Amino acid sequence: ESTPCGTDARWGTSLRIMQRALARRGLSTLGGEATGKHVPYGAVGSGYYSDHTKGCYDVVKRAGVVAMRALDGVLEQRRARGAVAAREPFTLADYGTADAGTSMPLIKRLVATVRAAEPEAPIVVLYEDQSSNDWNSVFSRVHNRIPHAEPSFIPADNVFVLVSGASFYEQCAPAATVDFGFSATAMHWLRAAPASIPDALLATLTTDAGVLAAFEAQAAHDWVAILKQRSAELKPGGALAIANFAVDEQQRFLGKSEHVKESMFDTHARLWRELADEGRITAHEFEATNFPVFYRSLAQCRAPFDDLHGKASELQELEWVTGETDLVRCPYHVRWLAERGDAMAHARRFVPTTRTWSNSTFRLGLDAARSEDERDAIVNELFERYTQAVAHAPDDHAMDYVHSYIHLSKPAV
Repeated sequence: ESTPCGTDARWGTSLRIMQRALARRGLSTLGGEATGKHVPYGAVGSGYYSDHTKGCYDVVKRAGVVAMRALDGVLEQRRARGAVAAREPFTLADYGTADAGTSMPLIKRLVATVRAAEPEAPIVVLYEDQSSNDWNSVFSRVHNRIPHAEPSFIPADNVFVLVSGASFYEQCAPAATVDFGFSATAMHWLRAAPASIPDALLATLTTDAGVLAAFEAQAAHDWVAILKQRSAELKPGGALAIANFAVDEQQRFLGKSEHVKESMFDTHARLWRELADEGRITAHEFEATNFPVFYRSLAQCRAPFDDLHGKASELQELEWVTGETDLVRCPYHVRWLAERGDAMAHARRFVPTTRTWSNSTFRLGLDAARSEDERDAIVNELFERYTQAVAHAPDDHAMDYVHSYIHLSKPAV
């Protein structure tokens, strides 16, 4: 498992290594949030993301075990401090919601549970994502305007929907107003990639020790920053349930598990390198294509909460309740193994689930001097090559999900 960093002496060592690595590459150190790192893919307002990301529904279902347990504790705290008798609004936040589709079954369940426990409390559902999010799809899903989508919790009496286009690196709600926060498959996005990765697309796969240290340090710093904002937003007695992409103790992570021969990110890198070798993209563009993400180990997620080497926790207003890692199988691969059939049809079903979140990273790696059409054509070619590779050996390709499932709480006053 990766070495934790963030609260002990290794943080300083990692930061110095990171700064030297950045200096060699002429890049910025820890600072502001990069723009354009994740641009939604698909027709605006169509609900494309959730329609082509079936596995995330299964991840949210798995996270629901943690979420419902955490919600029970929040409701108990509200009863104890008189919030129920006072008809105090209950605010539920969904951070990094995307188009609100994959979390909808759980949000409905949470709303129904709160309503059963507190029949007269106003319920506020706050959806958060970046300002460039596909908000049209959020509104269309919430208000049941996508014909094929699962019905939402609207209409419902005394339930209100609000949105925040602020980054989750900022405070997204007034202090002490959120009862329960949920986030799935979002907080692995860093504020920015701290270094170029010379030999891979994903920091987890690099053999460059300096680059890996840079990403570890950035991820540790960003994780604390995210949680400090959530701590400020939570009411005393409130809770968070978070599903974070992870590297587990078996060194499994998104797209890499014992169930398939090929690692998804290795395959993407090989195909992107082919385009460079053929002159379709430059060597500089290959190196500039880096996912600004980090898959934290469970130990790295817990590190800021621990009293290491006599130092107090960096998050004194939040408590670590539980944390565990788990793997959720790729539903497209499971269907293929069960049904077989047309390999190309399977590939064309599967590959879009890998493109919904990665398309913008490949486009961003290309030179800004290229036209929009040229960039689209190159990225289209990449994913067509990936489709052909999957169709050629469908047993060997999948996107299994590996997450840490975390329950945090803010102590009652």
